[in-house]
Amino acid sequence: MDELKGGVAVVTGGGSGIGRSIVLAMAQRGVNVVVADIQEGPAGKVAEEARAAGVRALAVRCDVAQHAEMLALAERAYSEFGSVNILCNNAGISWRPYRSILDATLDDWRFMLGINLWGIVHGLDVFLPRMRKQTGLRHVVNTASLGGLVPLEGHCIYSSSKAAVIGLSEAIATELAPHGIGVTILCPGPIPTNLGDSTLRVRGEVPEEIRRQFEPVATPTMERIAAFTLPSVDVVGAMVCEAVLSRRLYLHTTTLPADLVADRMHIWFGAQTLTPTKPGPG
Repeated sequence: MDELKGGVAVVTGGGSGIGRSIVLAMAQRGVNVVVADIQEGPAGKVAEEARAAGVRALAVRCDVAQHAEMLALAERAYSEFGSVNILCNNAGISWRPYRSILDATLDDWRFMLGINLWGIVHGLDVFLPRMRKQTGLRHVVNTASLGGLVPLEGHCIYSSSKAAVIGLSEAIATELAPHGIGVTILCPGPIPTNLGDSTLRVRGEVPEEIRRQFEPVATPTMERIAAFTLPSVDVVGAMVCEAVLSRRLYLHTTTLPADLVADRMHIWFGAQTLTPTKPGPG
């Protein structure tokens, strides 16, 4: 018997991309879904797709950067279903066009952190107290990024926001475990989605209006990992379902070259922090 079947999942950013993939994969496993998105139309369409799989689905327009709207989302979810088993804090934005920190503004920082980091904080704040009182399967999936583990040039604010999500998620995984609540950190690598266009739309910008002259910035890391782009976003939802069932902490959507991972470890710790294990007495 599928442990997910009959449960309830809330997915922010569920109207497109990774969020849509998660919603539909959950629906295929018999999970009722709340599709939350700042764009009401796409959320409604994805909810219809979920219903076609035979589950109940609720579409809610929600700006995760606004705590009051996230609180209203929790109220709607619990009013409709009575419980929430899986919280997918997935809503996020990217950085278009890519640029150096020298061309970033405080508004850029507030916009990115407001959604990518505070959106997750708001989700945890409004859902965890209720989930704590429940029994059975309870799991949080926070969408971070490979860019939070391997910082991307020209993408500094995005990488900063996702690194914060990773640190937050690792910490709460330990804190929530005694309460029976699992945590998964979803770290997507390069995936073809509409994230860039959605970012511009959410901010109320169109490409022609923001084609300013930015200082050129090399993006060697981006170019290197581009070779590992996932062919389709559609498979990510199934990965998330399996990660929830196995209570897996880190979920990477793609494999990476070992030397890239080794380079990151060397930067984090360096040879001077590595102490050989001393043999015990006797």
